[in-house]
Amino acid sequence: MSGAGFDRHITIFSPEGRVYQVEYAFKAINTTNLTAVAVKGKNTAVIAVQKRVPDSLVIRDSVTSIYQISKSVACCAIGIVPDAKFQVKRAQSEAASFKYKNGYDMPVELLAKKMADLNQYYTQNAEMRCLGVGLLLISFDDEKGPQVFRVDPAGCFRGMNAVALGTKQGPATTCFEKKIKKKEQWESTHPVEIAIEALQTSLGIDVRANDIEVVAVTKDTVQKLTDEDVEQYLSLIASRD
Repeated sequence: MSGAGFDRHITIFSPEGRVYQVEYAFKAINTTNLTAVAVKGKNTAVIAVQKRVPDSLVIRDSVTSIYQISKSVACCAIGIVPDAKFQVKRAQSEAASFKYKNGYDMPVELLAKKMADLNQYYTQNAEMRCLGVGLLLISFDDEKGPQVFRVDPAGCFRGMNAVALGTKQGPATTCFEKKIKKKEQWESTHPVEIAIEALQTSLGIDVRANDIEVVAVTKDTVQKLTDEDVEQYLSLIASRD
């Protein structure tokens, strides 16, 4: 193999110009076998993510991929769980430090850029390793409205109208692309409904309310939906189909 031996260090390129350790970090995002989607609408940004309880002895409420970073920012972290916890704590620390210094909440775009810069720094230092986790960040900005950002292990961040992350991100992205072409229908449908339907379509099964987690951010609140709320949207999707 032409790439043999070139995956031993983060700072060494292969003859093809690839950095294998960074590619491995992207693959590590799928280790938990989860899929997450995020959508922004006119007044709301939403994240929907699978929830897997690995063992019947584990308390269900202790398993989550959704976290609140600040008063106005929610996050989904998919990948190696300890790396995800570290990334979330770092994001919370950055947001808290910014508010302490400036007196107002850290804008989600600036937070996404900061986390991406940290990830990119890890790809250049041999004494560190890339973090095997991807982040979806959502927030509401008074000037720009709802916002969705994706941050990857290589240090790239993007603002998105809709985005998928995880094992089934391909089918979910295809679902979003088909829906967003119907502009009037996209704008008139609630983002929670779009997110849940895309997640359900990508998985190829009818999901139950306790199989997914949903968080919605509006101008005034960051709210994690209850199973009852999710069930209402699932019933709405089923009746429409």
